Amino acid sequence: MAKNHFTGFLAVTALLAAVAPAARAEQGLIVHKALSLDMAMAMAQGSLEKCRSLNYKCAVTVLGATGRTIIAFEDDGANLHRFDVSHKKAYTALVYRRPSKEVVEGWSKKTAEPTPLLEGTMPNPPIEGTNDMGGGIPIPAGNEVIGAIAVSGAPGWDMDEACAKAGLAKVADKLK
Repeated sequence: MAKNHFTGFLAVTALLAAVAPAARAEQGLIVHKALSLDMAMAMAQGSLEKCRSLNYKCAVTVLGATGRTIIAFEDDGANLHRFDVSHKKAYTALVYRRPSKEVVEGWSKKTAEPTPLLEGTMPNPPIEGTNDMGGGIPIPAGNEVIGAIAVSGAPGWDMDEACAKAGLAKVADKLK
């Protein structure tokens, strides 16, 4: 009889061990990836280096997954509005989970079509803090978007985006 109780005890213990991770998730424990300050600084520095190599006076912003600014700065001689614009570009990329240029292209496309508007394709920035400019890109880590980086001040959105991507490339091996 004791052997049956022991076997039953082992079965119950195994069952509890199997469902324990699911129980923790239901209790509110959320595990996610997050940008460290060092990683954000490395990305921002990589973007700045690319901008400077092309003689651009830019501002760079890196946001975490919640939209909080991790690091933001403007280079010497950058125009006054660059700092604010780079933040809005990063926020747009973070909110819509795709490059801000793609968001703007979606908005532009929808203004010419009579079909109903879909989420993320509004003709004007519908969320406060977003803008209609390219140069911001989301920061992926596996299947998650853990932040966004943006540059403002290069001569055109494509070059802003190229500088932001240069920053992202500095840490790409750590984002897998």
